[in-house]
Amino acid sequence: MRTRLRQLAFLLFAPFAVLLAVEAAFHSGLYERWAQPSSHAGTSVRLKQALLMPLARHIDFVTLGSSRPQFGLDHAAWRQRAAQHGYVHANLTMPGTHWMTIEVLRRWLVRTHPEVRGAVIAMSIQDFNNPGNGSYELGIVQPFRELADTAWIANHVAFDAHDAATWGVYSAMAQWRSDLRAFLANPKQRLDSIAWFITNMTPERILFENAAPHADACRHGIASLDACAALEQATDETGRALARQCRELQAMATYRPNYVAMLRGAAVPEPVSRARAMVRAQLGASTWPQPTVVLLMPAPSVWQREVLGNGLHAWALDVLQPLVDEGRIHVLDATDLLADGADECANYFDFYHQSSQGRAKLDAWLEPRLAPLLYGAPSTGR
Repeated sequence: MRTRLRQLAFLLFAPFAVLLAVEAAFHSGLYERWAQPSSHAGTSVRLKQALLMPLARHIDFVTLGSSRPQFGLDHAAWRQRAAQHGYVHANLTMPGTHWMTIEVLRRWLVRTHPEVRGAVIAMSIQDFNNPGNGSYELGIVQPFRELADTAWIANHVAFDAHDAATWGVYSAMAQWRSDLRAFLANPKQRLDSIAWFITNMTPERILFENAAPHADACRHGIASLDACAALEQATDETGRALARQCRELQAMATYRPNYVAMLRGAAVPEPVSRARAMVRAQLGASTWPQPTVVLLMPAPSVWQREVLGNGLHAWALDVLQPLVDEGRIHVLDATDLLADGADECANYFDFYHQSSQGRAKLDAWLEPRLAPLLYGAPSTGR
């Protein structure tokens, strides 16, 4: 009888034991070496690998943010400026990064690179209107997360049992499922892609060099959403990409909260209120020795004029002001820096990202303001 009970117990619990073992294997990073390099998770894997190389054995300052600062900042110049002061400044920007990624990556750096002194967090005013940036951000944080980060992640991406894209909130196995399926369907293509990235995207390039330059968007026009209709007829790759972005912006423009009214006492929608609280708590909890520098990236004027809620720029500054008053952060506001009227299109290569000219203009403005905050700032003792 006891033997039968043991057999029954084994049959009942063996599948759960297997699932736990597989989950643990995925969570430990065992699969990461085979991740699709060009995916969100694959980009994080490559960054993580670079940060574990001898090249990055000591880092003093980091830049965190999305593809906007990835293309919009002169990372190579900041490496040189830091070196002149005896410091190492690394670029950790990744496409799709939002507040969830920044905090998970900060925690990973505290564990793995405790020598880091401070950070530049480069965000845009759009990043202050919602606590999350979509379930795809789960892929970005996966290679850097620990179990202790789960509660933080769940606050940014709502779990929905009916939406498989959100299962990664709690499960590493679920997060990697699509990537693994694609790998098994065409392993040679995946291995060739990995080999290409190993050869071309070196740790040096990832951490210290600039993104490839892009031509400006003047030929297609980004001054107004009125350009969207013409872009739908575009046949070139750039035009089609701009058309997709146009559709994104048009969808965003259907919901434009009045932030001016909120600043004057009107009711604040729950997502906006939660985002404000989370941003303040996150930046206030930083344990780096030097105050964090929050850089508000330049934004094409079409965003404020036709897409975002009225007064979001002022709202973002208001969210940050208590932390400025406490001395926990510095704020550098470049939101309107590149709004040059008829010539504005020359500063961007699409509706989100700066061209080489826009990057150079921002760097010229930023250098005398940022360098003293980083390389001349004393420790706060926190």
